[in-house]
This record gives sequence, C-alpha cells and structure tokens, in this order.
Amino acid sequence: MTMQDIRELPLIDLGVKKTRTICGYCGVGCSVDVLSKDNRIIGIQPAMDGPANLGALCVKGQFAFDYVHHPDRLKHPLVRRADGKLHETTWDEAIQVAADGFRNVAQKYGRESIYGVASGRTPTEADYLMQKFIRAGFGTHNIDNCSRA
Repeated sequence: MTMQDIRELPLIDLGVKKTRTICGYCGVGCSVDVLSKDNRIIGIQPAMDGPANLGALCVKGQFAFDYVHHPDRLKHPLVRRADGKLHETTWDEAIQVAADGFRNVAQKYGRESIYGVASGRTPTEADYLMQKFIRAGFGTHNIDNCSRA
C-alpha cells in the first residue's frame, strides 16, 4: 500500500476515531473534531460547520494538544501535608483541604484577603461560577480573569 493509498482511505479504515467537541483553549467556543487512535489524540481538525469558527482554528486550538498525554500531567489530586511535601489523595480530601484553607484565611485576614482569578480557557459558565463563588461565598468583589491575549 502506497502513501497515496493511505491518504485516500477513510479515517475509520485506519482505526482513527473522530469526536466532535469544543476547543478548550479559550472562551470562543470553536467546534473541533478530535482525531484519536488507541485512546490517544493524534490530531485536531476545525469543524467546517462550527458556528463560532466556520472551519477556521487558531494554531493553539489545532496543534497544542500534547499536554493531554504528557508524562508530567497530574492524574490524581495532591495535598501538602505537615512534612511540606505533596501527597496523592482523594478528591473529597483535596476539596476539604482547599475549603479549610479558604475558611482559615478569611477568618484570620478578613474576606478581602480572598481573591479569585477566572480563566480565559474555560467556558463562560465556569467563569460565572467562579465569580459567584468569590462574591456570594466570601462577600468580596476581588475577582479578575486572565483572558487578555
């Protein structure tokens, strides 16, 4: 089989799965088709019918996916213990440790000591929840975002 023959084969015949999703790099919401084989991402294509991007995609959205399978990527929550080192833990404990940390800081230094930063890489709904968490949860308006390019 020649390279030309391979190029002309449908992706499914090569064992490649195509999954429609939304790009995770910013809040624009570009539609993408993630190409995967053997449970690993091998490529990303812009969705030609995506309402936000109409077949276009920035360089990050199309080519910066290697972090997904990077060996240094965290796979479990970590908490810092009394020995000063990070230790693997459960999600329940990690969330409790974070909640206790917020509570302790607010009690010791006041609610204005709490500050939140929303991400430009998350959906609008997640950013809304972040500002709600800071404003309603701690009674402060100390919230910002990092969506400046």
